[in-house]
Amino acid sequence: MKIVMKQVILLIVYVLLVSCWPPADNPPIYSMYEPEIMTRSDFDNSIVLKEVKEIQESGKIYVIGDFLYINDKNSGFHILNNNNPKTPFKQSFIEAPGATDVAVRNNTLYINQATDLVVLTLNNSTGGLNVEKRLKNVFPVMMSPDGYFPNIEDNEVVVNWKLK
Repeated sequence: MKIVMKQVILLIVYVLLVSCWPPADNPPIYSMYEPEIMTRSDFDNSIVLKEVKEIQESGKIYVIGDFLYINDKNSGFHILNNNNPKTPFKQSFIEAPGATDVAVRNNTLYINQATDLVVLTLNNSTGGLNVEKRLKNVFPVMMSPDGYFPNIEDNEVVVNWKLK
């Protein structure tokens, strides 16, 4: 009887100690990064075709026909004319804060821009860019590189994280 009672007490102590230990998958309470936040109205109107610029932090590269699309992480896409693969040249830059990925079919681009999926039409020869459709909040809020989710208002969007 005493052995059973000791085992029950040890089991209760074990359960109490384990229940106080935080799970390993909890995000940190604080982050070493701070979010770059845009208001929803500014974010909705943030995709713009601009002149070429230097690549800051390259991401994925897409080859579509005679064009290369190079992601500049969380800021947009560089468009390079690859008509002559020996001498590709920068043609323009699609500024899209929070953009990390693109799929291209014909002249339609499907961009994941932070929380939204955006459909664009692009005419590389004339330089025309039109936002055809924006599906809001398709993707989750962008968390920090160390796993922190920010507290943001309904009218705000996290487009990047910078080390403090």
